[in-house]
Amino acid sequence: MKVIKHPGLLALLLLLAIGAMVGSSGGTMAPARPTAGATMDLRSKNMVNEAAYIPSMCWTKTEDSRGVIHNPCFTCHTKSTEPNYTNDDHLQLHYDFPEYARTNRWTNLFKSRTAQVAAIRDRDIIRYVRQNNYLDSKKGIIPASLLKNVPKGWDFNGNGVWDGYTPDAYFNFDSEGFDKDPNGAFTGWRAFAYYPFPATFWPTNGSTSDVLIRLNTPFRNNSSGEFDLTIYKVNLAIVEALMKRRDVPIAAVDEIGLGVDLDKNGVLGTATMIRYDWAPLEGRNMSFVGQAGQLQAAGIIHLAAGLFPEGTEFLSSLRYIDVSNTGTIAPSPRMKELRYAKKRSWLSYIDLQMAAGAVRKDKFDYPDRLEIFLGDVEQGLSNGQGWVYQGFIEDSGGDLRPQTYEETVYCMGCHSALGITTDGNFSFSRKFDAGTYRDGWYHWTQKGLKGTIEPKIEIEGAGVYPEYSFYLMYNRAGDELHENTEAYQKFFTPDGKIKADILKLLNDDVTVLLHPSPKRALMLNKAYRTIVAEQSFIYGRDATIAPTTNVHRQVEFGQSTKIAKAVNTMSTAGRFNASKIAANPVSTLSSTSLENAAAVIGSGMSGPDGTLYSVAKDGLIYKSSYSMKDVFFPFPDRLTLPARTIVPLADIAPCYSCHRISYSVPAENLSGRDMYSAPTLGGTENGALKQLTDSADTDIYPQWSPDGTKIAWVSGAPGRSHIWIMNRDGSGKRQLTSATGMQGWPEWSSDGARILYWEYNETSKLYAIRTIRIDGTSIITIAETTDILDRPVWRPDGQYVAYAKESNANWDIWVAKSDGSKSWRMTTSPAMESNPLWNPDGTKIAYKVAASGAYNLTEEYFLDVENGFDSPKVFAWQGPQSIQMSGWSPDGKMIAYTAETVSGTSGKDRVSYLVAVSDVSLSGSTAFATSSTVISATTLGDRGALFSPDGKQVVFWGWDQSYRALLWIYDLSSKSVRRLTSEGFDYNPRWSPDGKQIVFESNRNGNLDIWVIPVE
Repeated sequence: MKVIKHPGLLALLLLLAIGAMVGSSGGTMAPARPTAGATMDLRSKNMVNEAAYIPSMCWTKTEDSRGVIHNPCFTCHTKSTEPNYTNDDHLQLHYDFPEYARTNRWTNLFKSRTAQVAAIRDRDIIRYVRQNNYLDSKKGIIPASLLKNVPKGWDFNGNGVWDGYTPDAYFNFDSEGFDKDPNGAFTGWRAFAYYPFPATFWPTNGSTSDVLIRLNTPFRNNSSGEFDLTIYKVNLAIVEALMKRRDVPIAAVDEIGLGVDLDKNGVLGTATMIRYDWAPLEGRNMSFVGQAGQLQAAGIIHLAAGLFPEGTEFLSSLRYIDVSNTGTIAPSPRMKELRYAKKRSWLSYIDLQMAAGAVRKDKFDYPDRLEIFLGDVEQGLSNGQGWVYQGFIEDSGGDLRPQTYEETVYCMGCHSALGITTDGNFSFSRKFDAGTYRDGWYHWTQKGLKGTIEPKIEIEGAGVYPEYSFYLMYNRAGDELHENTEAYQKFFTPDGKIKADILKLLNDDVTVLLHPSPKRALMLNKAYRTIVAEQSFIYGRDATIAPTTNVHRQVEFGQSTKIAKAVNTMSTAGRFNASKIAANPVSTLSSTSLENAAAVIGSGMSGPDGTLYSVAKDGLIYKSSYSMKDVFFPFPDRLTLPARTIVPLADIAPCYSCHRISYSVPAENLSGRDMYSAPTLGGTENGALKQLTDSADTDIYPQWSPDGTKIAWVSGAPGRSHIWIMNRDGSGKRQLTSATGMQGWPEWSSDGARILYWEYNETSKLYAIRTIRIDGTSIITIAETTDILDRPVWRPDGQYVAYAKESNANWDIWVAKSDGSKSWRMTTSPAMESNPLWNPDGTKIAYKVAASGAYNLTEEYFLDVENGFDSPKVFAWQGPQSIQMSGWSPDGKMIAYTAETVSGTSGKDRVSYLVAVSDVSLSGSTAFATSSTVISATTLGDRGALFSPDGKQVVFWGWDQSYRALLWIYDLSSKSVRRLTSEGFDYNPRWSPDGKQIVFESNRNGNLDIWVIPVE
């Protein structure tokens, strides 16, 4: 191809192109010539920019005029994940260019397009981008028609036939994202929705784009060689599991017919999950199905984590930004480019490792050597890792033509040796997870980005961040070139500080950032159209209007970026706990559910301080051990759900602004918050439920006797609740306490002879902790005071009682003899210390600690009282933050608790309480929580987790996505959760001593009563 280098001549040609575009009126775009590119000779491999594989963004200045350092480089250059052995995070720290490339040859960056852009009218550019340059009026593929009679200037080998990829996707998608030709036949292409990669292809920076995938023919065929859509969908799901390295839910399929144990449960049955379990050195393998599975068994087709099977194809169209009359942003019918990739050969892990090592050695031995890519305009270019890339781009008249060799080299730097890619691909590992709309299998024309929550990215040593927010904070701009002033003004203050309130909006809807204003969209379209008219792609494709100032024109050898430390990204996912949530997708709410939601959801409170805390990929919150200036976790608001267990504190009204309860509170606080009243359900429960109480009063907090023959509970109305006892079948009900005021928190002694309880007298304003024989006699007062007392608990041997007490505005843990003869103050720090729980052998006390002024971020501390109560040893917590422990495992090695967790189960990221378990060990002065696991992850919020008597299961109650409080059981061995009740609203479950029944409270009949359900 002949390249014009004289700037005056280039300017003249540009003016002629613009004149043809706007016509004699000065503002009307003339029809484009349909075959303008057919006369071009595209066969030359001569290059104007021999370093075209180094994209323009790599010349970005990383220090602004104020001396502030920013880092856009981490998005591409990072420690890679096997079998990508690039590990190019060092490129964040310095400009590592060959000598030739130290001069920036992307000269379009420095050009002003202001006059050309101003010459194009809005309506003309809108009309232009809405013209379809890919499909004709009869739905024929225009580039394919041209290639049937390949122009001489495109025929590299001169054989009269186009030997490269011929476009064959019709962009005619069904409800599952499959492309069909005009006759309704499947083309094999399937569209998928994905989180756009920062930040080049964000629409706000110039283009919309899509991606289609197609597996080779055997993956679409059954074992008889016939097309089978179910086979194809399963194989695509297997590929997704291999690329994401996690389980992928699927529609139910018959494993017997497929002959493959997809869910790895050891039997062939009905599978609803592709279980990711690939570790061949450990004897764990996976298999494709259908004809592909047969070829895999024969060694012809290969399978490995992080690698696409041979024959995989990708097709991506890069498009203009369409703007509707109402300002809606969408992909345009017109394509800027059509990009194609095909995996033509298989390279094993060792092959790829050796190839990466050879590249590193070559760069070390010959630092100024430029990369050369094998291939041509017709066959595409090889990346040396099994893939061939090819593309089509607009000619001066707007039709698609093949890209020249140099224009294709522009794409190769990002698809050959980049730390962030997965087998040379950016998008598929970023596909929306199962559980989202259509499980992520759809085209952007079927559903746009609007309402998409922000993806999450794991940063090495720093936890998980909302990806786009992290990019904004760390790059301090909305694009690599720092030219997107619209995004900057939206997200940053004039002095460069991020606007945290806007980040919250971004977290709920990525289009807050990714979509430009209609005005900017039109300007970007116009700017790129001038590049098309010039056909100056080899000088840069960035749709800049004014000359770019934030890029270097020249760099020195090894010039420092002044970035102090490389930031390495480890994984990307759409949501926290993506696999668990995907298996239980966010449901579409019925009218009843919406009514429930209105009753259940309280006003959202702000989340924790993101400068102090980090978040793991399961959503658990930890103290941050990693800090970068002006970078923090932008916590979403809390999902405020009603709590079921809170001490009715007499005069602490603020408690009720967060912890809403549906039973008695002191009369003076009744106006502090409207109490939650669950809607009455009309359905019936599956299972042998039995209602044990049926009074007009509220019946709550059931407790089994040690022998399992009786149940104590609290019954009453606001301001007058008392302890009652009944037989396990609901017979023999009798009131145990009769004092004035209210009693609560009944606890049986280990011998079943006495019950410990809490008491508050509104008249005297006295709090008390007492015990009583189960026949109602022999009341023993352990403590009585005007100080606020919190829930008491027996030591397992019944000799001592632990409780919390607030005195002089400070909460502490106390222990007293069960006869009331002596008490000990166990803690004295200014922190709030409450909720004591004895371990099974009575030598340790766990208790909740809330640092002064930070109640919402509580920890669990432990006291060792094996040697008495005078000088207990304290163990400080090291584990998830903002937790409240609810139970010990029977062997005392694990704890169950609720933890504030960032979760997307409501459809948006919110901070909620979810149930978790941890191993716990006490060493030195630290309580170490390890193997911490969120055991629900599919509920909106949980409470009250308790281990079963045999320690194998955990029961808890949690809000499902229809806003019903239900009972759930987690199996520690299988790590699976099952729903125990389904009609709700059910709370506060308690195992029977033999583990065969669970007693709980429920207002499923419109009033809180005690119920029991057997456990199979």
